[in-house]
Amino acid sequence: MAPMDDVALRYLLLGLRVGRHVSGLIGSYTGPHEIAEAVAGEDPAPPAELHAEALRLSDAVAELPTDTPLRRRRAAWLADQLIALSALARRAGGEEIGFNDLAEELYDVPLRPEREEAFAAARRMVGRAISGGGSLLRRLLEHERRATIPAEEVVPVLAAIRDAMRRHVRAQLWLPREESVELAGTDRQAGEVDHRYLGSGRSRVVINVGLPWSLAQLAEVAAEQCYPGQHAEAAVKDALLVTAGHAEATLRLHLAPESVIRGGIASYAREVVMSDAELALELERLSRRFGLKVEVNAELALQRARRLLQPAIGNAALLLNLDGQSPEAVRTYLMETALLYGDRLEATMQQIGDPTWRSYPFTWIEGRRLIGEWLVREGQTQGYARLLAEQLTPGQIRSAIGSIG
Repeated sequence: MAPMDDVALRYLLLGLRVGRHVSGLIGSYTGPHEIAEAVAGEDPAPPAELHAEALRLSDAVAELPTDTPLRRRRAAWLADQLIALSALARRAGGEEIGFNDLAEELYDVPLRPEREEAFAAARRMVGRAISGGGSLLRRLLEHERRATIPAEEVVPVLAAIRDAMRRHVRAQLWLPREESVELAGTDRQAGEVDHRYLGSGRSRVVINVGLPWSLAQLAEVAAEQCYPGQHAEAAVKDALLVTAGHAEATLRLHLAPESVIRGGIASYAREVVMSDAELALELERLSRRFGLKVEVNAELALQRARRLLQPAIGNAALLLNLDGQSPEAVRTYLMETALLYGDRLEATMQQIGDPTWRSYPFTWIEGRRLIGEWLVREGQTQGYARLLAEQLTPGQIRSAIGSIG
């Protein structure tokens, strides 16, 4: 690994110190242990000092050399990340930052509502895929009850899909020679899935087996969290960027522009390496192997519909935080429009009601929109390979595709 420069060191210290004030900010850190230990051992820095350091560091980044594409990308990436850290420090210090303003500083993407007509079309897809009587949500609940994989089989099935995805990725994209994903199950975590990059090409993914999971949903988890999604991106950047001296890449933040890129990477992960027909064949094989009774075509149709319904969560965040609708009205909207229910519904309501995290769903929503246009311009395989390997920002991608978003 190349020596760490002063900018990278200061960025790591700043990010870790802001993380002391913002719960959940840090997705993973794999840099030098002594840096994390030093931050953990000190009193939390006052937010005003962290904001001032973000500004000073931004000035230092502006002086970085930009004579090569690699250096230009690095400088732009650091500059955007520091805008987010500055906003988080000010927010931690008590500054009131409006919903749209905070989202713009954190993610550098617009918060655009999706047309309600798109959700109506997605619900029609759900209706065609499942049988039965009663309301659409009741029919979906009954279908998912039948399609739910037993809790004790979730991790073994996910591991089998992970291995299949890995084979497809290695045939199409570059991965480090030494890399691996460890899987575990729990019923004691709040979220659906927790991904943690451990460094040296290793990740750990923990899935909440207390939630209902279908075969198609596990296929999406394997792609998004493992191959060619979050794990692949972390392992590739570790091998290519960190070893080249870009130590800032050892700190992965959730509330920052990099999450928009990461959201787009995860959203398109399965589609990039496996067609619907290829996935159907793989799921048929796995259903026979594990003795599962699965209507594969129905499951794939439902998964496509779920993806189309995802932006309804962004609409709900706007209804709650900009339009002033009551939590009860927004909960009903999510049940009827996005077909959310149970623990997933409650987790969504909690997130979009949190003053710091309420715009976070747009990292996936706007990430998918942005990366979709990028992949059309760059080509699916080549464009995705660049996303895995390079420090790209939403602004750089908008410029590349000619978007004014």
